[in-house]
Amino acid sequence: MERGVMLAVCLLCWSCSVCVVTAIKRADMFPYGTLSGDLILAEGDDETSRVLSLPKPLYFYGSLFSQLYVATNGIISGQDLPMEKQYVDDGFPTDFPVVAPFLADIDTSGGRGQIYYRVTETPSVLNRVAQEVHRGFPDAKFTPTHVVVATWENVAAYEEQTRTAGPSNKVNTFQAVIGYDETDSYVLFLYPEDGLNYFGTRPKESYNVEIELPARVGFSRGEVTYLIFSRTEGPHYSVTSDEQSVKNLYQVGNTGIPGVWLFHTGNRYSFDNIVPASIGGLLDTPPTGGHGLSLDSTTPEYGEFEEYPDNTFDSDNQEEEDDYPHTGGDPEFQPAPAGGDHSESLQPASPDAPSSPSEDSGNQLSYGSEDVPLTSEPRYNSEPAERQYAPPNPPERVPEGDAQRTLKRQPQVTLKHTAQCSQNAFCSDYATGFCCHCRPGFYGNGRHCLPEGAPQRVSGKVSGTVTVGSTPVELNNIDLHAYIVVGDGRAYTAISQVPEPVGWALMPLAPIGELFGWLFALELPNSQAGFKITGAEFTRHAEVIFYPGNQRLSIVQTGHGLDDHNHLTVDTVVSGNVPFLPPGAEVTMDPFKETYQYYPSVATSSSVREFSVVSAERGSESFSFQLKQNITYRDCRHDNRAAVLETLQITMERVFVMYVKEERILRYAITNKISPVRVDPTGPELVNPCYAGNHDCDTTAQCIPLEGQVFQCQCATGYRGDGHNCYDINECDEGLSSCGAHSQCVNLPGSHRCQCQSGYEFGFDGRTCTNGAMTQCVFFFSSSAPSFFLDIDECSSTPCHISARCINGLGSFLCQCQPGFYGDGFYCSQTEDEPVRPKTHCEHHRDSVQTTSPGGYPIVGAHVPQCDANGQYTPLQCHGSTGHCWCVDGNGQERAGTRTPPGTTPTDCDKPDEPERPKTHCEHHRDRVQTTSPDGYPVVGAYVPQCDANGQYRSLQCHGSTGHCWCVDGRGQEAGTRTPPGTQRKDCLPSVAPPTVRPLPRPDVTPPTNTDITLLYAQGQKIGALPLNGTRLDATRSKTLLTLHGSIVVGIAYDCKENQVYWTDLSARTINRASMATGAEPEILINTIDLVSPEGLAVDVKRRLMFWVDSNPDIIESANLDGSGRRTLFDTDLVNPRAIIVVSSTGTLYWTDWNREAPKIESSSVDGQNRRVVVSDGIGLPNALTYDSSSGQVCWADAGTKRLECVSPDGSGRRVVHPSLNYPFSMVYYRNHFYYSDWRRDGVIAVNKDSSQITDEYLPDQRSHLYGIAIATTHCLSGMCVVKVSRELPDLPPQRCRGSG
Repeated sequence: MERGVMLAVCLLCWSCSVCVVTAIKRADMFPYGTLSGDLILAEGDDETSRVLSLPKPLYFYGSLFSQLYVATNGIISGQDLPMEKQYVDDGFPTDFPVVAPFLADIDTSGGRGQIYYRVTETPSVLNRVAQEVHRGFPDAKFTPTHVVVATWENVAAYEEQTRTAGPSNKVNTFQAVIGYDETDSYVLFLYPEDGLNYFGTRPKESYNVEIELPARVGFSRGEVTYLIFSRTEGPHYSVTSDEQSVKNLYQVGNTGIPGVWLFHTGNRYSFDNIVPASIGGLLDTPPTGGHGLSLDSTTPEYGEFEEYPDNTFDSDNQEEEDDYPHTGGDPEFQPAPAGGDHSESLQPASPDAPSSPSEDSGNQLSYGSEDVPLTSEPRYNSEPAERQYAPPNPPERVPEGDAQRTLKRQPQVTLKHTAQCSQNAFCSDYATGFCCHCRPGFYGNGRHCLPEGAPQRVSGKVSGTVTVGSTPVELNNIDLHAYIVVGDGRAYTAISQVPEPVGWALMPLAPIGELFGWLFALELPNSQAGFKITGAEFTRHAEVIFYPGNQRLSIVQTGHGLDDHNHLTVDTVVSGNVPFLPPGAEVTMDPFKETYQYYPSVATSSSVREFSVVSAERGSESFSFQLKQNITYRDCRHDNRAAVLETLQITMERVFVMYVKEERILRYAITNKISPVRVDPTGPELVNPCYAGNHDCDTTAQCIPLEGQVFQCQCATGYRGDGHNCYDINECDEGLSSCGAHSQCVNLPGSHRCQCQSGYEFGFDGRTCTNGAMTQCVFFFSSSAPSFFLDIDECSSTPCHISARCINGLGSFLCQCQPGFYGDGFYCSQTEDEPVRPKTHCEHHRDSVQTTSPGGYPIVGAHVPQCDANGQYTPLQCHGSTGHCWCVDGNGQERAGTRTPPGTTPTDCDKPDEPERPKTHCEHHRDRVQTTSPDGYPVVGAYVPQCDANGQYRSLQCHGSTGHCWCVDGRGQEAGTRTPPGTQRKDCLPSVAPPTVRPLPRPDVTPPTNTDITLLYAQGQKIGALPLNGTRLDATRSKTLLTLHGSIVVGIAYDCKENQVYWTDLSARTINRASMATGAEPEILINTIDLVSPEGLAVDVKRRLMFWVDSNPDIIESANLDGSGRRTLFDTDLVNPRAIIVVSSTGTLYWTDWNREAPKIESSSVDGQNRRVVVSDGIGLPNALTYDSSSGQVCWADAGTKRLECVSPDGSGRRVVHPSLNYPFSMVYYRNHFYYSDWRRDGVIAVNKDSSQITDEYLPDQRSHLYGIAIATTHCLSGMCVVKVSRELPDLPPQRCRGSG
């Protein structure tokens, strides 16, 4: 039975009047259209607006955005959008910032709707936004200065015409309004009556499977920078989760008006996650099925709706009633004041506290995917209260004159919440919610309680990658165990199976074990240890920076609760770099003090530690490191008691660290005391042995200080003895357990636990075992009127499969498949579950390609086969990069003659194959020569005839070795027209009439005219030319330079001396070049069998050399520009080489290796000498590489960290030029600008080096990935020579460079 439903039923009985509020009309939306000054988004299926520059920037979450983009697919973003296929069919979160009133695959092609947008300062609009915000957030001090209005009017869903007889007439209308001032932003979503007629869209690649994805509504921050050099998934918030919740968007709202939704979306100073408005009373159209919570949001979900009274009780009572938990165990949504911390949290199950709603669900801090970053400043909403004991609050009063029955809080509600507290705690209700408090003799946060004075054990796993010096070492879930003597604050930590290189290097990392010392420190007066605040569920983020080497290490420790033995479970993840320490070294650390600052739900500290290293090799050395840490946890703030001190001081004495090489064990031992700041634990006022830690109480006893140096030893709860010797009490044998009927008692050290017998489960109190039977209507009596709960018929909402029947039970329901059907009732089929069939050849083929690269993506340009529902090859296969399509047989082999280029109608694969024509005389001649040598290649110097597409001799034949050319007749016989190499070739008349076929673009060069500077970019089967006008991209003069059918052009380079473009072809496995003169044809330079996967390419114009990387054998090679003199420079210590550049002026080579385990950028001389690592820290997938000739720095764009950075060749002067690129692939530098190809935008992006701003972009008409990029000029930019190229007289050769080089 859901709490919201029970409350609604009670209110129906008690209400005196009914007031129905209907949804807004279209006329109630904010003004829009061209008369309102709106811009109109271009029609299409995947359009993005031009940048909408904001007069003043706005805060979204905690980040500042100065421009917005409006997209067809129902979203607004603070950065340019990727192609829709990369986000439109995926759920939240997106990896870019999104405001999503209706994220779905929308298509406005053919006049099917309009999308309007503007930024405005119109007073009437500003005033309306201010009124809405003040109504939804009464305490907000908000006066908007600007408003962004985006409206989707009568927009249609994308539909494949092959699936329907005609386009659907269903269209949607909705609006998003962003109001902001200099510190805050708020967003309104408006859904008018009859505005939503479809609620989801079909994915484009569903392969005729009937599936529809519900629209996503909500917010996503996108990826955020974390721990300086890492990126992680940012916070997000979902309003909808399924089709029904989308349907309800215009029927309900969180503002008191159906169809109007309001959210607090950003703050200048601190912001954790989206805060929904909540106006007092139930929603205007309450749910009949209650409301739950999506796992990735804090938003209620709604079932079917009926009309209920509107605002039948005041907001105070609403807040009071909101304290009832859900019986389903989902976290509860509870309104909270604006500006507070409203992120969600999911509690892992533990025997001490079963999975259940948070006691402070409205104000808790997530420690899952939305942890507070190290740079955040917690806000002061309220202070955490001391754990004291107090009776529940008296009944609340309802203001006089209200037309409803007075609802008084009943003490028995505490029973309802008891299941969320530890079995050693009790629950107290307060005006705004409930809190758990440990019983006397136990300590903790109430959700988790441990016996006072008993020692505590910790177990968990350690994982991650630690780079020692330049050697990465992986830790694969090795064991961590800790033992803490709570009576004197001693904490021992041991990590097993630590590899030797990292074992020595981690010795200074005592902060790994300091967490346990803080949790269970010896408490001095007016202080409390961490466990009393956090309990057993928390997340600790720590960053360690070593000096003088600036190595950085991240430590993330997550408390998952208490296990069956009441032991704390903590997992640790370490990643980053640590300095190398010589084997056998000894590390000593002096005692130190650290101050912890406490805020609601988070404790922070920052300190600098010094340590010394003594080794036989280096003698004694001194080092230091800086530690910054946040510990986030779930806090209960309903009791409003006196706050703990804002700061506490922990003193760490007798710090001992060692690594045992023989056992491979890393050990830390620290004695910890916690006290108020500036209190000296060794001062004369604290000489009592309890505070000094030198008492003789048993380790399972508590030391109680008396006057002076007198103390008393008292055995911990669950133990018996004189305090100097204590023994565990077996509560199960002595009948002291709290277990009820149908349960079994299990003894634990100092405690016990109860487990239900087979067929029984715990009831709501967490102690009583029941078999599920409940009373239909349960009454609780108190001094006032009885309150009651009615069983709800869950079957009324048809939760079961269509082929199943629903059986309502008392407090539950059962789904049962009908006769002849099989399943669990939620899904039924007419066949029994069969064993999972083995993968087919097609599925194996597909999966192997998709997992080739470390990132789980296919290799660049690789074809991923398409399989049908049965795992067989679909008859028509299409290449995602090149756009070619072809038919295949049952084994996936291409059927000859079926391949079609992009943009043409694919072959009908159902037609039978035409008989293959016999080989012609020319083809027999060619094949015979090509198989002369044992390796299947022609003999060196042998002439290989050239045949056309129909197998006939080409009229002009040329000898590949000698360079002679001649004309031939139809039989291949020379016609006496031979010309020596270097002379003008004769025009040969064709000997065979060409067949009549659809014309294709010729593979010859068509350069742009009248341009001095041109960007050349590789895009699949073509090389494009994009002229520059100054530093601006001149899209109006862009054109295709060279069309190369069947190719995948990846690397590209330009020779400014000879005005030639060079490229690598991943499909043909060749390296090629062509002159930039009109009509020039490509020339193959290298096509040997050992050229497997050529990618990056560089040309040394001074030395007339070219260099390339081959990412399959992982080598770097060089050759002369004509392909001769080929040699391997490097074939070791390379994993995934990608980009390569050469600096001709210095004779230096640079390349990237995006090995995910140890990415790096290296350099050497052009002859392969002096190889060294330039950068290895803080990089992820360094795809793009270029040279900034003005500063002499090497610059790279990283698809992993998303940053554009530069560094001097010696590794100094590193700086970030741009912190948040999309997905860069290749890059060049010219006149203070970086130009890079982007796989998200599928275009060329320009970044200004000085302002670090994106200044321009070019998106080709054909949307597919862009690969290499180069800059072509009419003169060499390095100043070595000047080349004047005649564009008007293509028959004249370009002038050669004169002078040096």
